[in-house]
Amino acid sequence: MAYEVIARKWRPQKFADVVGQDHVVQTLQNAIESQRLAHAYLFVGPRGIGKTSIARIFAKSLNCSQGPTLNPCGECDACREIAAGTNLDVLEIDGASNNGVEQVRELRDTVKFAPTHGTYKIFIIDEVHMLSTAAFNALLKTLEEPPAHVKFIFATTEPQKILPTVISRCQRFDLRRIPVPQIVERLALIAKSESVTISDEALLAIARGAEGGLRDAESALDQLISFRGTTIEEEDVLSVFGLVSLASLESLAEAILKGDIPAVISQIAALDEAGKDFQRLVIELMEHYRNLLVCQHVDAASAVSDLTDAQNEVLKRHCELTDTARVLRIIDVLTEVDDRMRFALSKRTLLETALIRCARAATVASLEEILSRLQALRGDAAAAPVTETKKKDLAPEAPASEPVVQPAAEAVPADPAPQDDFPAELVMLKRQWQQIIDTMARKAVLARGVLADARPVAVERDCVVVGFDREFPEEMERFERGRDRKALELTMGNVLGRKVKASFTLVEGGLDREDVAESASEAEAEEAPSAPTDRPRTTRDWAKESSVKKTLDAFEGSIVEVRE
Repeated sequence: MAYEVIARKWRPQKFADVVGQDHVVQTLQNAIESQRLAHAYLFVGPRGIGKTSIARIFAKSLNCSQGPTLNPCGECDACREIAAGTNLDVLEIDGASNNGVEQVRELRDTVKFAPTHGTYKIFIIDEVHMLSTAAFNALLKTLEEPPAHVKFIFATTEPQKILPTVISRCQRFDLRRIPVPQIVERLALIAKSESVTISDEALLAIARGAEGGLRDAESALDQLISFRGTTIEEEDVLSVFGLVSLASLESLAEAILKGDIPAVISQIAALDEAGKDFQRLVIELMEHYRNLLVCQHVDAASAVSDLTDAQNEVLKRHCELTDTARVLRIIDVLTEVDDRMRFALSKRTLLETALIRCARAATVASLEEILSRLQALRGDAAAAPVTETKKKDLAPEAPASEPVVQPAAEAVPADPAPQDDFPAELVMLKRQWQQIIDTMARKAVLARGVLADARPVAVERDCVVVGFDREFPEEMERFERGRDRKALELTMGNVLGRKVKASFTLVEGGLDREDVAESASEAEAEEAPSAPTDRPRTTRDWAKESSVKKTLDAFEGSIVEVRE
């Protein structure tokens, strides 16, 4: 008797033999049992997961001599002929080679005739998406209202290429990729029946390479038996199919997470010498980091059911080395290199540069970390006690986006200043009033002209009184609005180094420039020998600021340029 390959020899012959498609099997069995049989079915899914096998089993259940039945006997003429593909009432058509209008017209003519022996005339069209648009349109009317004795079963790997009008006339079943544990279990059964000794690691490697397709896994096992005979180890699988061992994959992934670039390069060199498939390596790395991402948010054992206990332990260990943001950056890099890999002249060079980027992405601080550390530094600065001498000597700090008013060294306290500081604060406001006007002009275009005829006239605890010329009361009304008032309060608060509120009053006469200049001169004389306030602050000045110094120490940085 001629040799029969494992994939054909172990092809499912009844519903109980189907692996990993319980939702489809249960629905079809219920339909047979309740006699609720549709006239057209569409099986969708990737290659090698059982679409055509289920179609044949369904056809046998309908046309078996004991049928319609849930368990076709497999012994009657109809069952044996359907299994062999020679039954006159069950026609299997290849959509790739019979995709024209003429073939569909012949099919429509055949539909009219009653079945020869069985109960139904069944048409199984594989790769139905290959039919042309004209062929689909020629089939529509027959598909919608076929004779009672006709059933259509379509199978496809690309449902998006099928006309929606065709899909709407069918009951659609989406078949799943078969989980790794079920593929391993099936291969172990086959190996035992074929008197083949194969290790668990080798079975797992075959299942990984099959990518959810049982037929591919069975074909791989058949090839390995031809290569190694009746004893198969993991190394045999890895050498034949160019796969990377699970231990090597996890070691490479861990080196990336630790940012160990020399280890990454040495491992890639070893894999290249062993002739491993780099395209496949990228895909498996992406899968590993995907599992790691899931493990960071939910329990790995429940979320990734097709992993072994050892793999779950590795994922838990890797979770302690990184966070979600870094894993997402690594996956982005791997996704990009996966798209470019097929067109690369030197896949090793492309992979090495990509994994170096991954290693850097795994160790470089993320934006969220930088912001959180800066926030912590700001909190430390706000918590530090501020002496009166320090508050007088240090210039106020401006927000990062407002380089206009002299910055304060400490965060703005909520409590008002001591009573003795109010006259000095009024002098400070008058001295920097033009800078306040310039700052306000950037926030509100019309503020420059309005504030040019106003001046601070008093500081009373947490309130600054701003006087407006009595001849222009409408200008004061403008600043009594919420948005302009808040902006002015914030700007003056930055100058004083504390939170203040603004109140407005009408005064006689406009802003006396000479009075402001005189006040500024008096303040400078009182604060001598302080450094001139109009001198631009240098890099050295900024480096002496406590908050700036803490930030530089935390990130091991330096001031490159100062812009004011």
